[in-house]
Amino acid sequence: MKKILLVSNYVFHYRQKVYNYFADRFHDDGYEFHVLAPEYQHVEYELKFTAHTQKFSALSYLREIKRIKPDVVIVFLHLKDVVQLPVIYYCRLNKIPAIFWNKGTSDTDPDNKWKNAVYHHMHNMCDALITYTSETQKNFTEKNQKKLFVAWNTVNCTDIDKSKYDKAKIRKKYNIAENTVVLYISRMRKDKHIEILLEALADVPDIAVVAMGAGMTPDLQQKFDASSNLYYLGQKYGEEGNEVWAMGDVFSIPVNCGLGINEAIFWNLPIVTTKGYQPPEIYYVKDGKTGFILNSEKEYKETLLRLASDKKLLETMKNECQKEYEKEVSIDRMYQGFIGAIHYVGK
Repeated sequence: MKKILLVSNYVFHYRQKVYNYFADRFHDDGYEFHVLAPEYQHVEYELKFTAHTQKFSALSYLREIKRIKPDVVIVFLHLKDVVQLPVIYYCRLNKIPAIFWNKGTSDTDPDNKWKNAVYHHMHNMCDALITYTSETQKNFTEKNQKKLFVAWNTVNCTDIDKSKYDKAKIRKKYNIAENTVVLYISRMRKDKHIEILLEALADVPDIAVVAMGAGMTPDLQQKFDASSNLYYLGQKYGEEGNEVWAMGDVFSIPVNCGLGINEAIFWNLPIVTTKGYQPPEIYYVKDGKTGFILNSEKEYKETLLRLASDKKLLETMKNECQKEYEKEVSIDRMYQGFIGAIHYVGK
């Protein structure tokens, strides 16, 4: 059986679930799936792919690639990761097909000529390219479009049975008495501006803000402690994490929503955010259908309050989320981009 090796930096829990799905699908298509990384987030997932761990250096990675003897290498790294170019050059010198997977260029520094030159050089050196959505195709030059595949970036929710969760019981478990629950599920990073959400809904009757994720700070904890309708649940994964998703009505991160968008759509939670920096997955927020992308903090607060009070609108948008998940967000659609690139380099 041929080997596919994905070369990565730190592997977060949600990527591990994606790679588990890929491992099953690749196996069905005649491939072993391996991942090389310096570290994997510790969660209680059974890994279905073969996980290799090495020091995050070019020498260590190249030695491991030589030992594994992959038939195809997928490179999933940041521009700052110094192992990236050596891995691509190694593959080229040893005639191992290399596939670049990422957004294509920097979405936070898109006009940086030096960065773009390095990105496009890597694209030219690789045998195929994979990107996140149709919107990120523009980050690749015209000559490279023929070897570019879209793997619609998402998360793996195929192991979750939404019907088994009792929203009322879960809220009772966490002592949440409010009628509407707005979820913030992500890291507590400054660039996500959770304080905008907290200030919008603090002490608003019958609306709870429930936050889950790493990165709590003393200042932020004080904001939660100051209002009885703000709840911070810490970090939760697996079944506990699913319970938190299941109790929600609305999902909101003021900016930079990330892959939380995909999970929210799976759980049929309309998304409320603003027009600040957003990742490629903002593509799935169809304004007025699966969510709202607002111009100001004032509109942001007004929209959250409207969704909480207008149950008919909320239910309509939940149904739109389900349609969007079935049409565009399921992980099979992501896999098709990967297997398309694998078949392309194998011709």
